[in-house]
Amino acid sequence: MRPSQSTASTALLTAAALVGLANAHSWVEEVYRVDDNGAMVGQTGYPRGWIARTSTNPPFSDALAQWLLPLKGQSAYSGDEILNKHQKTDNNPALPMLQAAPGDKIALLHLENGHVSLPQNQPKKPRNRGTIFLYGTTQPAKDERLFDVHLVWNRAGTGGDKRGKLLATRNYDDGQCYQTNAQEISTSRAQKLASEGAVHERELRCQSDVQLPDDLKPGDVYTIYWYWDWPDLDPEHIKVDATTDGRYPWAGTFMRGETDPNGFTMAAIAKNESYASTIDIQIVERAKIPPGVAVAKAADVGQSNQKIYTMAVADQLSNNFKVDIDANNAGGGSSSATTPDSSPSATATGSDSAAAPSSVAPTTSSSAAAPTTTAGDASGGGKVTVTVTVTVPSSTVYSTVYVTKSVVAGDGSGSGAPPAAPVYATATAGAPAPTVPAMRGRVVRRNWQFGQ
Repeated sequence: MRPSQSTASTALLTAAALVGLANAHSWVEEVYRVDDNGAMVGQTGYPRGWIARTSTNPPFSDALAQWLLPLKGQSAYSGDEILNKHQKTDNNPALPMLQAAPGDKIALLHLENGHVSLPQNQPKKPRNRGTIFLYGTTQPAKDERLFDVHLVWNRAGTGGDKRGKLLATRNYDDGQCYQTNAQEISTSRAQKLASEGAVHERELRCQSDVQLPDDLKPGDVYTIYWYWDWPDLDPEHIKVDATTDGRYPWAGTFMRGETDPNGFTMAAIAKNESYASTIDIQIVERAKIPPGVAVAKAADVGQSNQKIYTMAVADQLSNNFKVDIDANNAGGGSSSATTPDSSPSATATGSDSAAAPSSVAPTTSSSAAAPTTTAGDASGGGKVTVTVTVTVPSSTVYSTVYVTKSVVAGDGSGSGAPPAAPVYATATAGAPAPTVPAMRGRVVRRNWQFGQ
């Protein structure tokens, strides 16, 4: 039996809607305190720049609420992206900051927008639906550069400029959230959680739950950067199906001249895409927080028995790091990142090995002498001349070259100021080797034309 015209039209509209939903994007919608029983309690807190989806003045649009990085129309990171689209303002009584005490647990809620329940629409995305990083600081910069924070601030608070720390890592898919649609993930989750009040017709929002540091002081405003890394991956260079643990590379790692701790290369990334929200928390004495009244309105829930909508995700309350990623030992300080004993579960594939390449260029039958480098010896007296000869083909394609130190002009002692800003060298097939100095003391990959 052929479907009627109305049935066929409905099917087409439904299919179009599903594709559109998975092209919508996410940001933090609301923030709540979590009590000792795991229930969201108290008044709602809002992120910077929050706008109601029902707003008519101005008319609501995704572009107002979301913060896409790199910016729309820009395929690669520039290195100057900022995390905080909206500047810090005085507390607005209509959209207040969350009030919380030192050591409190809080829940940050976001809609999955089809990124969880409609994975077939975006097959190149990480299988954990992207990794969320939560960074916190009492000293936010006016323009907080992504490259100064992400995979630089670490769990210990000793990374980079030490103004902040990595609070938690989360899978974008918290394991229970769903958007209302007819697909299996959505319907099965609602059915599984029905005993806890889930109703398929009512969307269940995703969560990033985190415990605030114990050493915060009443009067502090604690700023949290919610950063969701959501790239397209290249299956020729990474096993996409193995990324359920959230391990995959970030392009900025290579642009900063660092190596990925899991051995991935830039080739694993087919498209850069990430999103950020900024949340300010007013830190107060616990005794001054209003009594913990259960959140009856969370997720617009009207029935008191629908507790799944107002409960934190249990396994997040006991583990701040669902994805075992810390800083890349970048920008100074130390890192507590854990590197697997062998290759990561999301193994690099194709022509790129999981192991870091040697800093020696390829050799062939044609030879050419490298420049002679003169430097002071360890004792400070005399000079040692080292000549390195590297054989290269007469028509060289510089595809991957690693260096560990830059050549600094001066008296030969190796002293001298490093570049004022990172220099991202370029190389083109058939062109001479780049001569732009690399960042000192770091491993710099030089075959991507990012610019400075």
